[in-house]
Amino acid sequence: MEMKNNRVAFEEFGGDIKKLIGYKRITGHMVFDVKLGENFRRKARYCADGHRTEAPAALTYSTVVARDSVRILLTIAALNGLDVQCADIQNAFLTAPNLEKCYMIAGPEFGDEEGKTFIVRRALYGLKSAALAFSSSLKATLERVSKERF
Repeated sequence: MEMKNNRVAFEEFGGDIKKLIGYKRITGHMVFDVKLGENFRRKARYCADGHRTEAPAALTYSTVVARDSVRILLTIAALNGLDVQCADIQNAFLTAPNLEKCYMIAGPEFGDEEGKTFIVRRALYGLKSAALAFSSSLKATLERVSKERF
């Protein structure tokens, strides 16, 4: 199964690994899924083994909205006759730049590229800072779009 969407997360590094000063090596694994509601579409995702890495010194966790806050906002919208919009961002974490300096050695799941060294350029599922990277990237994009639009 090809990993088209995941491949954007990696940049091939052709040099000596010893030159990657400040970078940490990560490992990962493939997660396979079949979407039953989408005509049995097959999906493959490469996930970093974040549980094997130390937590960065800086805060890396992204907050989550409380359920009560969502209920209050939906109630206010209903009382004021406002339309509510929602969205699903496909491959969300892969849209955000990686906040951690890390690299990986490609395994057999990378086909012809097995054994090559790759710098991780996008927030992979499993990295401890992935949610924060996505949240920060989304915030910056929404702020930029709102300035351009209004």
